[in-house]
Amino acid sequence: MSKRFMTLTGALLSLVFVMAMSVAAFAQNHEGTYNVSAASAELGTFNFVLVLKKEGDKWAAEIKDSPIPQTVTSVTIEGDTITIVTDAGGTPVNIKGKFASGNVSGDWNAGDAKGTWKGEKAGSSAAAAAPAPKPTGGGAAAGIEGSYDFKIVADGQGEFVMTLIIKNEGGKLVTSVENGGDLNVTGIEVKEGDVTNLTATYQGNGPIPLNGKRTGNDMGGKWEFSGFSGTWEAKRKK
Repeated sequence: MSKRFMTLTGALLSLVFVMAMSVAAFAQNHEGTYNVSAASAELGTFNFVLVLKKEGDKWAAEIKDSPIPQTVTSVTIEGDTITIVTDAGGTPVNIKGKFASGNVSGDWNAGDAKGTWKGEKAGSSAAAAAPAPKPTGGGAAAGIEGSYDFKIVADGQGEFVMTLIIKNEGGKLVTSVENGGDLNVTGIEVKEGDVTNLTATYQGNGPIPLNGKRTGNDMGGKWEFSGFSGTWEAKRKK
């Protein structure tokens, strides 16, 4: 066997080894925690945390701090693309994206709602350069905690009356309802300019966007979902 052949064989084996190590390192680079901002015309903008882990030859994902509770049912990462399917109260959410420069972005759809999303990896230069988000319970959200007489009207269908409770837990606003029956309020987002958007589900279906504004101690607005529409209002209890 010639010395030249042995040298060429050694070079090829080295190249294969380097490529294999590069693929493994590439996969490892996708692991981590991503601060995600998602947006749509129906729901406005909402944030959550996405955690990606490699377990053997399979990927696992977890969604945390989402105003719309989501359970990950599957996650696939191939090269620089990612596909996640979640269950949001009985509604499947399809999330697709691409990795670039340590971050990830793409689009999503859930029932009649659809939009875009972008995740910045914790510890990345982009995430480090971004200003820290304001606590949900501060600024425009000040003074919104409490109990409200809540009513949602479905045009031509009737109305639902219940008690809405808003609390601040660790700097994050959370919602719950009393006597809501099939209707549940799963999240709240408060922006500057008195914009106050709620998210609801009905018999596990949704998310249903309840976009509105706050006036003094009260809030309200209009909603539209899956061919139905109406109004909603919440009046702070004395």
